[in-house]
Amino acid sequence: MFAKVLSRTRARVARALYDQGAETLPGHNYRNLLLSGAWFGPLDGGIFNYLPVFVARLGASATTVSLLTTGPSLLAALSYIPGGAFAERHKDQVRLVFRSAMISRLLYFLIALLPLFLGLKSVPAAVIVLWSLQAIPNAVQFPAFMGVVQRAVSAKQRPRLNGTRWALMSMASGTSIAIFGFLLDRVPFPIGYQVVFAISVFAGLMNMYYFSKVVVPPFISNRSHAPSSQHTLARVRAFLRPFTESRRFMRFSAANIAYRLALTLPAGLYSIFWVRNLQATDMWIGLRGTTGYAALVLGYWFWGRMAGKLGHRRMLIICGAGQAFYPILTALAPSMQWLLPAAVVWGLTIGGIELGLFDMLLAACPEGRQPSFAAAGSMTTSLGVMLGPLLGAALAQTTAIPTALFAVGLLQMAATAGFLLLPSREEEALA
Repeated sequence: MFAKVLSRTRARVARALYDQGAETLPGHNYRNLLLSGAWFGPLDGGIFNYLPVFVARLGASATTVSLLTTGPSLLAALSYIPGGAFAERHKDQVRLVFRSAMISRLLYFLIALLPLFLGLKSVPAAVIVLWSLQAIPNAVQFPAFMGVVQRAVSAKQRPRLNGTRWALMSMASGTSIAIFGFLLDRVPFPIGYQVVFAISVFAGLMNMYYFSKVVVPPFISNRSHAPSSQHTLARVRAFLRPFTESRRFMRFSAANIAYRLALTLPAGLYSIFWVRNLQATDMWIGLRGTTGYAALVLGYWFWGRMAGKLGHRRMLIICGAGQAFYPILTALAPSMQWLLPAAVVWGLTIGGIELGLFDMLLAACPEGRQPSFAAAGSMTTSLGVMLGPLLGAALAQTTAIPTALFAVGLLQMAATAGFLLLPSREEEALA
């Protein structure tokens, strides 16, 4: 019912905007995408940031914490291609994003309720199952989202929109992390975490409310359908052929998977290191997050304006090399206070990486095939994100966590060489 009301409202808004002229619509979309991003901040600063800490405080091992990343990535790797194909068959992709996101929000709410129905020892396994299941609706949501963003504003506006949108999201995330950390240190465990996760769900609903106001023309797919008389294997080959024939997409995929693998190696190690090695409180973990997100705001703002001057390849190499110092500085931290300068390095560099990879993926998607190609690109990301944390946890079992983090930093620095496969600034201008 709610989705139908939003759909009718969006149709009326679209008619009004088209009647007022073509210049009104991009501004309307720009504003609502910004507001949507701002409301994603408390969701990111809440359940996304504190769920690994919650599981670590329940006594989970590094391998178990790593499954919070590996589990969703495994399902995502299996779901993105069919999810992208499903998204490409829908004309109203804003509505499709909204419906898919509602399923994810429901799973987050169920996670908040788990301590009411399960013993605390059983909660980590249930959290991993529910957190992993969100990958299925997300495999439809993200390809459709990419198709919407590509048509909601012009290519010239997009880098600035993404930089500003993600900067707003980071400000909201950083503020939320600090507030939630303060709350968690003062509310009995696990009630404080349940409250934080419930607030995250509300913010996620508001995030989708503003996104549902974005207006784009109906999506028209350029995908050629294989004849129904063909054998199933032949139809699968016909579906996959465009991905392998696009040289730009294959080069992006190779660089992307290599870097994502290295970037996610320490995903299951940070929370364990903070909690057990440094004895960090939730308030200090929150302060570390707030500091990182404050730096991320500057990073998004700065790199969103520098992308056009430097070119995305050069920006990715600079930021990738800088990001490698984050696990190294974390490993060298003698106390929790030293997590703050490490967080600044993370924030200033990860923004350029996310902006660069996002725009490079969009540039690698042919017109009319954005959902499927975005899904295929996300599948390669998921493969790297799935394997990275498991390899990082295995590394930590053979040596101390600080040593593993230091080694990871060196591997991340080496992985930036893959960005040399991406188009240069001159090649981007000719595309």
